[in-house]
Amino acid sequence: MQTVKGADLESKVDELLAAIERESVPLEVTAHSVRGEPIAFAEAMRGDFKPFKVGDRWGPPWSTTWFHVRGRVPEEWHGQRVVASFDIGFEGGHTGFTCEALAWKDGKPWRAIDPNHRWLPIASTEVDFYVEAAANPKAEVSGPDDAPSMIALRESPDPAFVFRRADLSIQDQAARKLALDFKVLSELALALPDGDRRSQILEALDRFAQSGDPSQLEAALSKPSTSKHMISAVGHAHIDTAWLWPMRETRRKCARTFSTALALMDEYPDYRFACSQPAQYAWMKESYPSIFEGIRQKVAAGQWEPVGSMWVEADCNLPSGEALVRQFLHGKRFFMQEFGVETRELWLPDVFGYPGSLPQLIVESGGEYFLTQKLSWNDTNKPAHHTFVWEGIDGTGVFTHFPPADTYNGSFSAGEIVRSAADFKDDKRSSYSMYLYGWGDGGGGPEPDMIESARRLHSLDGAPRVELARASDFFPRAKAEARDLTTWVGELYFELHRGTYTTQARTKKLNRRAEQALRESEVWSVAAGDAYPAAELDSAWKQLLINQFHDVLPGSSIDWVYEDAERELEEVVEVAGGITASAQSKVAGAGNNLVVFNVNSHARREVVELDGQQVLVEAPSCGWASIDASSPGRPDSISVSDRAMENRLVRVTWDEQGLLTSIYDKEANREVLAAGSRGNLLQLHDDHPKNWDAWDVDADYRDNVKDIVALSRATVEMDGPLRAAVRFTREFGSSRLEQRMVLDAGSRVIRFETDVDWQEEHKFLKVAFPVAVRSPRATYEIQFGHRCSTIANTATTSSVRSCGSRCCARLPIPIPRRTAVSTASPTRSCHTLVTSARLA
Repeated sequence: MQTVKGADLESKVDELLAAIERESVPLEVTAHSVRGEPIAFAEAMRGDFKPFKVGDRWGPPWSTTWFHVRGRVPEEWHGQRVVASFDIGFEGGHTGFTCEALAWKDGKPWRAIDPNHRWLPIASTEVDFYVEAAANPKAEVSGPDDAPSMIALRESPDPAFVFRRADLSIQDQAARKLALDFKVLSELALALPDGDRRSQILEALDRFAQSGDPSQLEAALSKPSTSKHMISAVGHAHIDTAWLWPMRETRRKCARTFSTALALMDEYPDYRFACSQPAQYAWMKESYPSIFEGIRQKVAAGQWEPVGSMWVEADCNLPSGEALVRQFLHGKRFFMQEFGVETRELWLPDVFGYPGSLPQLIVESGGEYFLTQKLSWNDTNKPAHHTFVWEGIDGTGVFTHFPPADTYNGSFSAGEIVRSAADFKDDKRSSYSMYLYGWGDGGGGPEPDMIESARRLHSLDGAPRVELARASDFFPRAKAEARDLTTWVGELYFELHRGTYTTQARTKKLNRRAEQALRESEVWSVAAGDAYPAAELDSAWKQLLINQFHDVLPGSSIDWVYEDAERELEEVVEVAGGITASAQSKVAGAGNNLVVFNVNSHARREVVELDGQQVLVEAPSCGWASIDASSPGRPDSISVSDRAMENRLVRVTWDEQGLLTSIYDKEANREVLAAGSRGNLLQLHDDHPKNWDAWDVDADYRDNVKDIVALSRATVEMDGPLRAAVRFTREFGSSRLEQRMVLDAGSRVIRFETDVDWQEEHKFLKVAFPVAVRSPRATYEIQFGHRCSTIANTATTSSVRSCGSRCCARLPIPIPRRTAVSTASPTRSCHTLVTSARLA
């Protein structure tokens, strides 16, 4: 007797799937290759298309090849479902990380061709369409070898892919149904424990294998589910706005995935697709208007669901609180203006941790719900709940759900569905969970076979109940049905990818400068009372926000992404600076006095340098003051020697190695540095994380540390009358560090201006200040709201990392932002006071 069990099941599935396509005729292909930036369809049609055949190589890295595909369906195939099948050279085991293509028909985007969407439906006898193929190379993200530079690969002349298939074939719908029926039942059997239901399914599969009788499968599929658990399956395609490809390529990835989603909606009216990131929708509106119009129609029909609220799925640890607010503002505004939809959820499945201020921002922006699954990656403590209330540091609570399948790229296998319900950690409190299915990052989103699986698993004995649903249906129903939910208070810390706080320091520095510059430009534009530059600021904010995406700002992308990000962030700073200068000039008016501007929420009194002179100035909070720079300010003392500097508030001393031995607070009459320790101690660590070089800092980095104590030179650069400055020069490995320590008269701020010629690899540098601060409670700002916590002592660190991967450039420690003077008119100058850290 023939049996179908274990490995035999997979073999039988493969056999049945292979029988779906039968007969074939080749398609005629010609090709036009384009180096550099992608071109529009109309321009491609003017290209020189040359003969091309299956087996030819194509596509130097990051190039585009347009293929013209022609053929004719044989007359004897009339009445059959015909498909055009392709393999343009797909490599690797991960979807979205190889060559991809977009088919164009009648001059408009049609559907994607990728490893998971290899065939296109053919509805006419004459076949004539174009394929825009992107030769995207695979980037290295882990392992011992250095990653190749994607910038350098742009110049490679060598074709990277082999075109393997282009033909027409018959897709046998009866055979397809049999294959999918068998596949779902076999997956379910393998997922179930030993028992009656598993035995029933295996026997049905065995009988089918012997007889080929479809009724055996239909009978097994007809038994309804007895589970109380309901899974809301939401079609999804998580597309990283930039990561192992630049944003120019993400724009095309979106077009491929979105066009496929729209086509599937026409074929499957019950199919629902959720899509976040309004920035990507804006790309479609600009570059692919037919896709955007299709989205608009499907949103109105209830099949396409805008989700997420933020402009992009932003990092939430590094941006300022105001930037997070603007993510909500621009994201929600776009969805409301374009589709009349107000999103109620924050949708961040892949972001590297979530601050305790976020619930307040969700609720204040009109939201109620939060979704992620990223914390399932934690390397130390896995989340204890999948459905719970997340309470922020101000007491605001939001209903929170972690999809228990622990993926946002579900395959819709029966095994994954069964495990999703079995692993749900809150089954005593709720009967609902969400399941996100579809291939992301250029994988094209859900496949037709996934939707077919969903239909078979809708109510199937042995599996939870499944519905194709929208997120906006799931959340209110799950919240209303849930009972006795646990409340988690404060930060949702991601116990992995800790290196994202330090990698790509130059981008992080530019991000902060851009945030500050935009705030100043808005404040002083309002103060000027003239025509507000709303359009310029709107564009600049969006340019900043898109570069706060969770694989850009944290530092986990390829080098090409940072080439683009740094240029765009510098543009934001330049635009905002020009707006600020214009507004300040209007506020300052004419005259000979210096006008000092203070954008901060507290009054400022500090020393500035003007035309080589030190001037003590004051300005009110969020205001300005006219200063006669020729008149001396109130007297205040400052002194410096070879080993000490002090003013009336603070005294700082250091030893022969330039390490601080004391920071004495004269007002509080106490020592700030911990006894027996030295401050401003540079420490060099080995940086060899086990997995992701640019992402991670593993705990064992602390096992190997070298204190950088050798001092090449110490020089007193400035000795009053209002500012003291000492420069320390150090050399280590192949690197050189210049550090300027500055103390102003009447100030408690000790400023360190550090510049590093960084030449190390697989190292990172920290600077430590062990402090004698002990208190049962500490209150400090965290974006919005306040948090109180217990602390023992604090060691402040500033870091720079390097790794063998080109993803992580060699970067200096960020230099604190320096004061700058801009001339407002020939007779009057403006000075902007900047934010500085204050000594505790």
